[in-house]
Amino acid sequence: MRIGIFGDIQGFFGPTNQRLIDYFGTLVEILDLDLFLQTGDMCHYRSFPKPVYWIYGNNDWPPVIEEISQGTRAISNLHHLPTGAILTVQGEREQVRISGLNGAFEALYYRARKGEYPAYEMTGYFQEEDVQTCLALAGESIDIFLTHGCPAGLGFGREPDHAVPAIRELLDRLHPRYMFCGHAHFFRRVEHNNSIICSLAPLEEEFYILDTANDRLERITSCPPEQLPLSLTTTRRSTP
Repeated sequence: MRIGIFGDIQGFFGPTNQRLIDYFGTLVEILDLDLFLQTGDMCHYRSFPKPVYWIYGNNDWPPVIEEISQGTRAISNLHHLPTGAILTVQGEREQVRISGLNGAFEALYYRARKGEYPAYEMTGYFQEEDVQTCLALAGESIDIFLTHGCPAGLGFGREPDHAVPAIRELLDRLHPRYMFCGHAHFFRRVEHNNSIICSLAPLEEEFYILDTANDRLERITSCPPEQLPLSLTTTRRSTP
């Protein structure tokens, strides 16, 4: 299975003078892939020509995401992956199981009591109970785990903001085949206990294609659609 993996989507893409969310929509339309995943901070929400699955980050707005999930906003093919849920995607010859943790880490809110802070302040951050929800997946076979933040102690820097002890606990307990992390805004690949962990650069710089059949992750420099190799695209290259 060939899966597109995308980091933070914020701002504009200079080469095409598009909002990055619209450039992302173009890529979703033309890339010849089986699945599209995104690791949070999508920031703007629109319909896509093919299904996109994602978790939210600290710059997203969960109340709007809830409206999209409930169908009260007219947006199609944008599917939020709830914390600790498992998405099973069946390909022609293999099955991929995906889960994730929504939100970024903020120490002020992590163990906050209900009502201690206004709900709008805590939007976009996870709490200890969210981590416990994910820990309940121990023993499940998870191929891809998505986080908006990186595991601590593996050289991702800026602990505990970008590199979070709670995410390291999830890595060590769940043993996903891959963990893909947004928020850090740079690419780094680490292998740990048979897991491959990658922090992702933002879409304005690059995106990634994972071939699960041969465990190959390809880094693709973001460029105007007409400059992408034909081997990556369908024949249609118009902007949605």
